[in-house]
Amino acid sequence: MKKNLYYRTFWIMYFVFVAGLGFFFPYFNVYLEQNLGFSGSEIGLILSISLLASVIICPLWGLIADTTGKYRLMLRVLLLAYAVFAWLLLNAHTLLAVIFLTTLMEVVGIGMGPMLDVLAVDYCQRFEKDYGKLRIAASSGWVFGSFVAGILITDLLLDIGVAILLPLIASVIIAFVIANFLPDVIIAKPAVDASEKPSLKALLNNRAFVFLMVFNFLTLSLIDSIVAFAGNHLVTTLGASARSIGVMNVVAALPELVLFLFVTRLIKYLGFKQFYLLAVVTLIIRFVIYAFTHSVFWFLAAGIFGPIMMAVAVIGNFAYIKAHVADHLTGRAFTVSVAILTLGRAVFSLIFGLIYDWFGSFMLFKFSIVFFVIALVLLVRTKHFDVLDVSNQLD
Repeated sequence: MKKNLYYRTFWIMYFVFVAGLGFFFPYFNVYLEQNLGFSGSEIGLILSISLLASVIICPLWGLIADTTGKYRLMLRVLLLAYAVFAWLLLNAHTLLAVIFLTTLMEVVGIGMGPMLDVLAVDYCQRFEKDYGKLRIAASSGWVFGSFVAGILITDLLLDIGVAILLPLIASVIIAFVIANFLPDVIIAKPAVDASEKPSLKALLNNRAFVFLMVFNFLTLSLIDSIVAFAGNHLVTTLGASARSIGVMNVVAALPELVLFLFVTRLIKYLGFKQFYLLAVVTLIIRFVIYAFTHSVFWFLAAGIFGPIMMAVAVIGNFAYIKAHVADHLTGRAFTVSVAILTLGRAVFSLIFGLIYDWFGSFMLFKFSIVFFVIALVLLVRTKHFDVLDVSNQLD
């Protein structure tokens, strides 16, 4: 009975937490451009500095959590700090102040997702629950947050800063309270020698793990960076309303909700490598449409090609890491994975800010396709998926 209560608690936690992010992130670049008057290069600078700082700190959260085993406590501390910094950002208007507070938010925010995911993955494995279905709550929260934010801005004419930051703060505070009721990670801790302690060197010597990091850098990091400018492309370049940003997220997330209902069975049927290949091919199709259409309708419709890559990020990568990385390195592996993704976002955000200013937003999508093709070639050639026992990792 209690394990079902935990499952519902995780569901609510993911919905509330990701809803707050949905209110904020799809509109943040638009807020910086239209409300604070920053240029594309200044936006890229804000994002890259904050992301680079978080890359340095990110492995520390995993090390502390793996060493102490206090994943739930770490999550609550990070949530509380994030809410405080978000409140301060609401009153920041200068470039330096925004850079400083955005950096603080990224530094603590980069650890929140991995801590929650480690708790959820550990729970699902111990009680034989489907992590993929649990993530439906996250997708639902993202749809809710991004769509409601568009209504607040377009229909209720709220200031963008108020419409995106106050709901973010409220959601994070609620998540802070809910986190106290989540089950903590249970780790058997026999006496271990130094070689068995969490080690970054051990991860970097793991070729399968390094391959996944390279793949994520070329795909997921780039997607996160360019989607941050998608709102600017819709509102500034294509002339759509702020509500279209919410619609874009709804169009992308609704098929994702359906996919997560049977994604584990699909991966088992296709195999990991074939599933990853399908994800990259659909990703390329999506960005080709983005790169050449001047129609708001077709730009939004292209979002239906996104869910498979999201499933790769959420389900595939976690199962891959669990298969190739020792249990006592799991927390460190997840946070290092996030750090690599964030490093890629920092690099691409700076580049995309310059491209946005110099060549326009269409060039962002054309530029991205080159990297996706490189990722596809690497994926075709690798044998790291051959040893992955799909059934054992997803049951």
